[in-house]
Amino acid sequence: MDLHDRAGLATALNASVPGEWPPEQITSEVIEEFLKLMRAGDRKIWSFYWLAQPDDCDPNVLIGSGGFLASAKGSLELGYSVLPTYQQQGYATEAVRSMVEWAFSALRIDHIIAYTYPHLIASIRVLEKNGFTFAGNGPEEGTITYELRNRHKN
Repeated sequence: MDLHDRAGLATALNASVPGEWPPEQITSEVIEEFLKLMRAGDRKIWSFYWLAQPDDCDPNVLIGSGGFLASAKGSLELGYSVLPTYQQQGYATEAVRSMVEWAFSALRIDHIIAYTYPHLIASIRVLEKNGFTFAGNGPEEGTITYELRNRHKN
């Protein structure tokens, strides 16, 4: 629905969908990979759309998305993106904070990992503001890993 049915997505979310949707990271290939993983049923995926009411406009506006992919036992991989128009306004920091709180309380997981690139300074700041710490190189060439442990897990 993201790439081909903008009106359907707007109706489903009860929000306006900007012309720049989807974010550049959400390509046809990415969506196909998510669908493949969901159909296989061997890994769980949680996906969230981020809505905002910029400048008190009505209706809500779709500004970004994020989600988790089940990784090793007790671990989730975090991913997120925000449309360029809505970057540098704190939306990603707030949304990631809410997602992390939900994952730790509802899913009772041990830790969350996130991969990014060293030149994506804003993405690194979002992670650091949410308590993630640098954990080394990532699995793909040129990526780095950030990690957040659940301090409240028994």
